[in-house]
Formats: sequence, C-alpha cells, structure tokens
Amino acid sequence: MATPEAPSTPTSGTVPSSVRLKTLFGDREFEWDKAIYFPTGLKGFPDHNVFALASFPGDGTTSFLLMQCLTEPELAFIVAPYNMESDTISPEHLAQAFNIHGIKKNDGAVLLIVTLHKPEDGSDVSMSVNLRAPIIIDTERQSAYQHHLPEAGRYDFHHIIK
Repeated sequence: MATPEAPSTPTSGTVPSSVRLKTLFGDREFEWDKAIYFPTGLKGFPDHNVFALASFPGDGTTSFLLMQCLTEPELAFIVAPYNMESDTISPEHLAQAFNIHGIKKNDGAVLLIVTLHKPEDGSDVSMSVNLRAPIIIDTERQSAYQHHLPEAGRYDFHHIIK
C-alpha cells in the first residue's frame, strides 16, 4: 500500500519540487515538473489527473513502467510503451487520436495499460494489455488522454501478451 511522505526538500511557504511516495515497489521520489497531466483523468478515475512514470527496480531489462498517481498514492498502473512501428493498432487510428487531442506526430507516444491474470487453479500468471483504450501522450506538453479507439471488434480490452 502506498503512502505519501514529506517532500524531499521541504521549504516553508513554497511548493515542493518533488514528492516521495511509498509504493508497492518501495520508496520512490517523483519530480512535479516531470509529471504527466490527464485533463479528464482515466476511465473510472476522472478526478485523478497527475501521474508520473518510473522504471521498475531491478536489472532494467523489462520494458514495463509504473504509472503512479501523485495525488493518490494508492493508485498506480503497470503500463507498457507501445511500439509505434507495430501495426497492432492501425497507424490511421493513432494519427486520428493524435489529431483529436492536438498532438503533433513527433510529440506523440502511446502507453498500454497492463493487466495481470492469476488463474484460480494456480497455473501460470498471464498478462494482457488494453488495446481498445490506449494512453495517448503529448510529450511536448506533458499531457495525456485515455483514448477509446473505434472498431470494437478489432481492438481487445484484454490482448494477451507473452
């Protein structure tokens, strides 16, 4: 369970430049000026708008990231950067999403929310990503949107990854 701690460099009467949170993966410090702002929040979390990305502790071989809410320490997601060279999501649909949110092509990035599935029978854990509602990021403005893609039959909420 994550709990907030005092800012790393508190100064009386000023806004802290960072926040230290106790996350599921240990204590982490996040800088406010590197935060990503979600104007409309995420589906199911419309009032939580400020998140930061962090690598997982360890040897650095995983491409997964922790997307931590900075205003609600218990809210965090595992996300995976989307390979823009892949055609899993139609390039036309991504271009349309960038256009809708006013994101220049060179400033756009995409994250996919990861879900872990642990079968009740004790078999191996599997993972899926939500292709239907990727996170579209404007890296220049540090803003992001959870964008719902068209064609319900083409994009799965639980696209299994290996």
